[in-house]
Amino acid sequence: MFNLFKKDEVIPQSLVAYKWRCPDKIEVSIKPSKDGGYIVYVNDLPGCITQAESGEEIFEMVNDAIYTYWEIPSHYRPYMPTFIPPEELRKQLDIKIPEKYLKNPLVLQRT
Repeated sequence: MFNLFKKDEVIPQSLVAYKWRCPDKIEVSIKPSKDGGYIVYVNDLPGCITQAESGEEIFEMVNDAIYTYWEIPSHYRPYMPTFIPPEELRKQLDIKIPEKYLKNPLVLQRT
């Protein structure tokens, strides 16, 4: 069968469909790991769990877990909403927002 689209081409209709999969907000539970670091449960998505070695890595890993849960292809991920922990939690865990996310619109996580 002949495919009219390039493999990594972003198709507007698909982009809209993928964006609708992502929730407007998420709630997570963060627990210290026995081995160091953190275990993060995405409460709104059953079975969606990730781990991180540092507070900053939580940010990256939660977004990756959500995109993986919703099966968002990697070339669509730059266009997806980005979830960040609330300011109170960022201060508590000393989480700094990675520079690359400061240039894009962000979706704030509310708890």
